[in-house]
Amino acid sequence: MHRLRRWAAVAGAVGGLLGLGFACGNADGPPSAREREARSELLRDLIASRERMPDPNELQAQRRDLQAELGQGEELGHGGSGQSRLTASVTGTVEWVGDDELLVRDTGGVERDVRVLDDTRFRRGDREVSRRTVEQGAEVQVSYDVQQGEWVALEVTLLPQRVPPPSTSLERR
Repeated sequence: MHRLRRWAAVAGAVGGLLGLGFACGNADGPPSAREREARSELLRDLIASRERMPDPNELQAQRRDLQAELGQGEELGHGGSGQSRLTASVTGTVEWVGDDELLVRDTGGVERDVRVLDDTRFRRGDREVSRRTVEQGAEVQVSYDVQQGEWVALEVTLLPQRVPPPSTSLERR
């Protein structure tokens, strides 16, 4: 039933956009402020309808991870100047790989942009690997630092893929 509502919202938004397209089809001048506001509202609703709500169990797991991490104290890293700085880490799935950034969806369902620099280390187990080994769908743990308001990856560790448990289906004979 929830999927039906989501599709109805998407269909309504698309219909609204088409209607706006026909209504704004005059070549006499630019759209009015009211038309621009209506378009913005429709697009905002369309984007909101596509967002996935985080799983409550994943949020609890993320909360436990953060509490365990804070309970052990923050890890100290050293920058090029020799000064210590606070670092943190996030575990999640790579949703997108760019030339100098990763989009990681954490265990709570929140997507994070993480900048990747030339000195960012990439690891699989105890081996250092090339940044090209990181692909969409990979499970990673990213140790990062916040610099000028953005997350900058210090180390990206590729985690083993989780194998789903075998399904136990009862066959009818």
